[in-house]
Amino acid sequence: MLPLSIDQRLIARREPMDAALRDARWRPANIPFAASAELRALAAWIALFVIASVLVALGYVWVRLKVVDVGYRLSVTRQLVERLEQEGQELAVEAAATDTPGRLEEEAQRRLGLRRPERGQETVLP
Repeated sequence: MLPLSIDQRLIARREPMDAALRDARWRPANIPFAASAELRALAAWIALFVIASVLVALGYVWVRLKVVDVGYRLSVTRQLVERLEQEGQELAVEAAATDTPGRLEEEAQRRLGLRRPERGQETVLP
């Protein structure tokens, strides 16, 4: 194996220093920090649990809003059905009143100027 050149030796020496500088950038040098893999895994699980909880809560709120919206629509539809049933009953009463023979005769005299035939004006068709 050939010995390393001068440039390669400088790079090999500098790598541990670069790692130390990278670590020093995100935390102060006077505070000891020992982050084990277990602690990081626990933090990841807690974060995942919090995110899942937030998503479940948002889903619950969305479902409740939809239930309230459907309830309002159902209430409006019931009111419309009741109003239409009442209007249908009123129209049925009015239709029954207009079908009577006295009412038809009155309307024929008023609108069309017709009157009952006198004796002798009636003819029977074969």
